Amino acid sequence: MTNDNDGTLIIDGMAYGGWTRLEVQRGIEQIAGGFTLQLTSRYPGVDVPMQLREGLACKVLLGNDLVILGYIDEYETDDTDTSSTVRVSGRDKTGDLVDCSAIFKTGQWRGVTLAQIVADISRPFGITVAVSPGTETGEVFKRFSLEEGEKAFDAIDRACKLRAVLVTSTPDGNLLITSASTVSSGVRLIEGVNMKKFNSKHSWKERHSEITLKGQVPGDDHENGAAAAHLKASGKDAEINRYRPLVVIAEHGTSSKSMADRAAWEIKVRMGRGKRGGCTVVGWRTGKDGQEGPLWQPNTLVQVTSARMNVDMELLIVSCSYQLGEQGKFTDLTFARPEAFELVEGVGRSRLNAKLNDKTQKEKHKKDKGDGYKPYTPLWHRDAP
Repeated sequence: MTNDNDGTLIIDGMAYGGWTRLEVQRGIEQIAGGFTLQLTSRYPGVDVPMQLREGLACKVLLGNDLVILGYIDEYETDDTDTSSTVRVSGRDKTGDLVDCSAIFKTGQWRGVTLAQIVADISRPFGITVAVSPGTETGEVFKRFSLEEGEKAFDAIDRACKLRAVLVTSTPDGNLLITSASTVSSGVRLIEGVNMKKFNSKHSWKERHSEITLKGQVPGDDHENGAAAAHLKASGKDAEINRYRPLVVIAEHGTSSKSMADRAAWEIKVRMGRGKRGGCTVVGWRTGKDGQEGPLWQPNTLVQVTSARMNVDMELLIVSCSYQLGEQGKFTDLTFARPEAFELVEGVGRSRLNAKLNDKTQKEKHKKDKGDGYKPYTPLWHRDAP
């Protein structure tokens, strides 16, 4: 049994420990969890696991907790005549969904559930799919088609957004269809008590005093009436105290109710995305000094109280980055208002959603410089009043 505060890489039953640097990332805004491990020896070849290589299946554990089940993506060496450094990085099994194309028979489904589509795309990669209890995945798809050359994850993500759910990976490298959690971590993050570093961003750039949705549907004698070819609905953000209107054109035929739902969604999600933040806590665990208790987990709620961040509310943990470095062990947490992850059916092509997703993808694919470890980067910058 390993110590609760050890980081271990396991390959073919062989455990590799003693890492001098470590980072493991998990979050609900990324489909694949990732890791980077580094080992430095003062003498070339001493205690360096030379048998490691790219492509090997592996497990990463923090203490006895499995956090990654996947593959080594890269194996790097950096040597001098007096030292030797090995760096190993990889992702869980779902990383293959990010890199590879979606292939399924004719590339079309008719009259099937979301879970079936996701399972069919994932099956060739050896990845199973589960739906978290209480998550509604909506009605069956009358039709769903792959786009030419579309990556597997892009197709899965598109289908999930059309049914108003999130999709993320589990520590064992499989997929979970879920929604924003209402489960509390049971911990309070308080400025001056257990937050080592903290940062925030409060933005009005994507928020508007009123958002109006406009769309067209064929007239009928049932829901909309024979002359109801043009529909619109609006919502107001009470926190925006000056004139900032926005008109959004619905992407496809809809109904009066779905238009109203979509308008409310635009207001709430933009509000949620406009307030984000993060902090660093000591250790990897939620107990005293980060040395005991369960690991910090994404998609759980935490009460955050900070005068300088101008926040005192329950927020959703978006991601956890477990770190080991010269300063010891700590966890970088990012959090947001839960509204940021509320979805309504059919928002897959929302302009806001596309813009935010594109930003997330760009940030996720930035290459690290130097020793391969990201310095602590503020996620929120307090706007001047």
